[in-house]
Parts: sequence; structure tokens; C-alpha cells
Amino acid sequence: MDRVVVEVPINNGYSISCPSTTPRKRQVRFSARHDIILLQEVIAQNPFASKEPGRIWARVGEIITAALQEENFEVDARRCRERTMLLLDYYKKQDYPSLRRFGTERLYVQKEDLLHEVLELEAEKGLLASGEVVKYQDEERRSRALEELTLPEQDKPIITQTPAPDPDDEPDQITELSAAPTAKRPCQCCCQTYSEILSFLEKRSEAEQRLREEELTLRREELEIQRSKIALERARLDAERKDRERRFELESQERQVILELLKEKVLKG
Repeated sequence: MDRVVVEVPINNGYSISCPSTTPRKRQVRFSARHDIILLQEVIAQNPFASKEPGRIWARVGEIITAALQEENFEVDARRCRERTMLLLDYYKKQDYPSLRRFGTERLYVQKEDLLHEVLELEAEKGLLASGEVVKYQDEERRSRALEELTLPEQDKPIITQTPAPDPDDEPDQITELSAAPTAKRPCQCCCQTYSEILSFLEKRSEAEQRLREEELTLRREELEIQRSKIALERARLDAERKDRERRFELESQERQVILELLKEKVLKG
């Protein structure tokens, strides 16, 4: 805990210095090993698939802080999320010197594999979000269509059924029937209009559904292309790593031969 001096003004114009007990947050610096621990925990918790990502990021920070308690390494949700997004940005931009910083070749290869998995989790989040939007739009269009087809009671045609007249009472009821109001008949024009509207809405819904399916197909193809590029890049990096390992082994052998020759010369001398 740092000691901070706070000046408090008084009536005579002088000031008194008193210590403040407010703790200052310690700034931590991520190493290659810390990055690997962070990425492993992000893959295990997967905050991208949660509806409450803030709570998941907070859990990641708590787990890492508890695991690195002996090193006095303390991080919160914001620090974990910002560091993960920064590493993903380096990986997407192929900024490999920044990813190799403060670490060995073995740690870099492990970090690259973990970043590839995190990138796939982020891509799956985009597909899930687009699917939820499409589902919400379908429900909105369906409810709108039902509202258009629903009419108020006063606009619906009223059909009144009149019982068949009895032959004995026919002379007495002629006057009553002639004086009764004429029964309303269903409007053929309205029924035809409703059926045309319903047919139009169904066709439009089918066209929009086909369009959404085409968009999702294109999205999946783009994701596959991105994965192929990442796989090619990983293959290239693996080849470069193996080449470096071979060169290192040859250099080690050469140094060993030189040392043996020097030993022989020293012994002969």
C-alpha cells in the first residue's frame, strides 16, 4: 500500500499534510507465460458465447489472480478482456514480432495455437449473433402480418340467418319481413383482397428466407476461407520453425566438432 500525502486547508491559510490510506492499484505487465495462462482460461470459460460476458471476464480475472497469487499478479475483467483483444489484433494483423516479444520460440508456438482457438470462438459468436437477429426479424414479420390480417369487429360483415317462413303464418309475416332490415351479405371483394394480401406476404417471406439462407452460406464460406488462410499461415510458421531447429542443430554440431578439434590440438601441444 503506497503512502499518499494530502494537504488540508485551514482558516489561517496554512495547510496540514496527512497521510491517505487510499490504496493505489498496482500496474501489472503480461509476460509470454501470463499470456498463455490467460488464453487457456479464456478458451475454458468462453466469454464470447455468454449473454453476460462481463461476468465471465470477471471470473477469468479472479481465476488468474488466484493462480498467480504468489507473484502478486492481480488483474480484473477489463484488463483480461483488453489484453485478449490486443493479442487477437496482433494475430489478425500478422504482427508476429509483437507476439514473439518477451518469450521463447516454444512459448510463441503455444501462444499462436491458443490464439487460433480464441479466434474461432470469436467467429462462432458472430454466427450466433446473426442467427438471433434473423430469428427476431422473422418473429417481427409474422406478428406484423397477423396484425394486418386482423380486422376490428365493426368492420367484419354481419350475416343474419332468417328462419324459413311457415306456410300457415305466411300472410301474417309478409308485412314483418318487408319491414325488417335487409341482412348483410359477405363481401366477395374483401375476401379476395385478404387472400391476395396473405399470398403476397407468404411470397415475400419465402423470398426473404431464401435471401437470409444465401447470406448465411456466404458467411460460412468466408469463415472457411479465413480458416484456410490461418491453416496455411500455421503450416508456413511450422515449416519456418523446423528450418530454424535444423539450422540450430547443424550449428550445434559444428560447434561440437570445432571444440573437439581444439581439444585435440591442446592435448597434442
